[in-house]
Amino acid sequence: MSTNLISRRALTALLTGLALVCALAAGTSRPAHADDDPLAVCPGWVEQTIDPGLTVLPQFQTVKVEGRFVPCTGQLIDPEHVAADYTASASGTLSCTINVPITNASGTVRWQDEDGHHTGTSHFTGGITLSQRPLGENVGIVVATINSGEFAGRRLVLISARLTIDPVQCATTGVRKVAGPGSLEILPV
Repeated sequence: MSTNLISRRALTALLTGLALVCALAAGTSRPAHADDDPLAVCPGWVEQTIDPGLTVLPQFQTVKVEGRFVPCTGQLIDPEHVAADYTASASGTLSCTINVPITNASGTVRWQDEDGHHTGTSHFTGGITLSQRPLGENVGIVVATINSGEFAGRRLVLISARLTIDPVQCATTGVRKVAGPGSLEILPV
């Protein structure tokens, strides 16, 4: 297989995923009001590790999520907050087919300036919802409150499309890693 074909497939998957995330974000938003507009929007990439791994039957899972988001734009963003590294963890009962919302998510967003230097950290707690969509993709939505640090008191929303769910792994070894494009938003309270 040629490198160009792999690159085109990867690019097609990325663009499809970004379009999906944008469509989902628009579909979950409330009616537009100036007070409801996101104060910061950061596109990026999310990777989720699941232990022991998603299978057909529901079981207790530990979920760790990492993401990189750049460039960030919006009312709250200045040269000190143009990129973000996101980490979160949670646990709950999940499977490849049935996903119950998880309410015990917690994590951090580490902000960077234009030169990549750490400029502050947001600490948050909230919940994670995973849902299946018509084409089989898995969509994760995190809604959390920033408890301390940068943007304390604001809401954090992370929407990501996991494009790598493998049905064969669901039926055998379990899906331990999924990844895809995402969007990190900071919203008013």
